[in-house]
Amino acid sequence: MLRILLIFRLMHGIQLAVTVPGIAGHLPHRGRALLLLIAVVAESVWFVGHITRNHRRVIADDTERREGPGGRPDPQDTRRDTRQDTPRTTPRATPQATPPTTYDGPAAGVELCSAVAFLWACALVLGPHRSQDMAPLLVLTTEQISAAGIGSALGQPRRVLIVATCAIAASYAAVIALGDGGPQALAHSDVLIGLTGYGALAYLIRRGAKFLLQLAADLGDMSLQLHEQEQRKLLAIELHNHLGHTLNAFQRIDASDPEQIDSLRKSAVVARERLATFIGTGRFSESVPLIGMVHRQVALATNDTLTVEPIVTERVVGAAARVLPSQVELLEAALRAALINVPRSAGVHDAVLHVDLVEDADGAGLVELVVTDEGVGFPPGVLARGVGAMRSLALHDRLLRERGGALRVRSVAGFTQVTLTLPIQRDSTTEPSQGGVG
Repeated sequence: MLRILLIFRLMHGIQLAVTVPGIAGHLPHRGRALLLLIAVVAESVWFVGHITRNHRRVIADDTERREGPGGRPDPQDTRRDTRQDTPRTTPRATPQATPPTTYDGPAAGVELCSAVAFLWACALVLGPHRSQDMAPLLVLTTEQISAAGIGSALGQPRRVLIVATCAIAASYAAVIALGDGGPQALAHSDVLIGLTGYGALAYLIRRGAKFLLQLAADLGDMSLQLHEQEQRKLLAIELHNHLGHTLNAFQRIDASDPEQIDSLRKSAVVARERLATFIGTGRFSESVPLIGMVHRQVALATNDTLTVEPIVTERVVGAAARVLPSQVELLEAALRAALINVPRSAGVHDAVLHVDLVEDADGAGLVELVVTDEGVGFPPGVLARGVGAMRSLALHDRLLRERGGALRVRSVAGFTQVTLTLPIQRDSTTEPSQGGVG
C-alpha cells in the first residue's frame, strides 16, 4: 500500500507543478498564495516521510514476529497474516501493543485536517475565478480522501472517512458559495461533479482497497498451501530414500555379517542426522553446490554397499555456479533414489555416475546425471508402462518435468541407465570446454 499512497501523492505533485504557473499571474494575493503553496509542500513532505517511517516499522515488526526473539521463527505465532499493513486481529496469549500500520491515526488526522484548512485558505488567497483556480487543491483533497479510504480499509475507523469526506465537501461548497458567483455557483455542473465525486471516490477507493487486501490474503493462503504440498513431497521422498530404505535393510540384514551391521549403523546415523537437520532448518541436508552434492551422494552410497565411480566433465565444473540451490536439491533427491535402486533392485554393487553439461534442441544448457549399472535391469512389463509405473522414480520424474527436466530409463538385462536432466541458466559469456575429470 505504501507504493499506492506515494503514487497518489506524486501525481498530485506533478499536477501542481503544471497548473500553478498558469494561475500565478492573476492571483490578487501572491504573498498569501506563496505561503499556501509552502504549506502544501510542507504537508506533502511530512506525509511522505511519516508513512515511509511507518512502513519500515511494519516491516521490522513483521520480521520480529516471524523470527521471534532469538532470530528464529516463532513456533507459537501461527496467525495467518499476509498483509503487512493490516492490524493483526488474532491476539496472542500475552498482551501486546497495537502493531504499526503504514497509514495510521496521525497520518489521517494531518491529511484530512489540512484538506479542510487548504480549502478555506482559498477564500483568502484566490480571486473571482476561484472555481477554476482551485483545481490544484481539489486534486490534493481527492488524493487525501483516497489515502483516507485506503486507511479505512487497513483498519482506521470508517467514521473518520465519512466525517472527513463530509467536512471536505462542505468546505468546498462553502468556499464556492462565498465567491463572486454566490450560492448560485453551486448549481454549476463542474461544482456538482466535484461535490458528488468526493463521496463516490471515498466509497470506491475503500471498496477497492479492501478487495486488493482480500486478494492478497487469498494469494497468501494459496502460497502457504503450495508450500505445505511441497513439504509433503519432500517428506515422502525422504521417507523412501532414507528412512524406508534403512528399514528395508533391517529386514534383509545378516546378523552374522559385521560389514552389513556397520553399513546399516551408518545409514541409521545418516537418517537420524537428516531428520534432526529438517526439524531445525526445514531442510534435510546442508545446501551445497552441484559438484559437492555429487560427491556427497557417492559417499553416502558406500553405506548401501554400493561403489560409485563419478565422472564429472570440465563443462560441468565451469558451469556448476549456474545450477541454482533449489535445482541441486531436486537433482540430489532423484539421484539418491536412482542409486538406492542399484544394490536393492539390480543386484550389483558397482555403478558409474556421469555428470555432464549438454544442450537441448534449442541450444539451452541442461545438466545431465547418468547412473549406469550392469544389473538385472527393470522388468519389461514395468518398462512398457513407463517411468510413471516405477514407484521409486515416478515422483522424481514428475518433479523434474514440472521444472522443464526429465527422468529417462533405458534397461536391458546386464545394462541399465537412469538419466536425469534439468535446464540451467544461460551463460553467454563463456564457452564450455571439452574433456572430463574423475
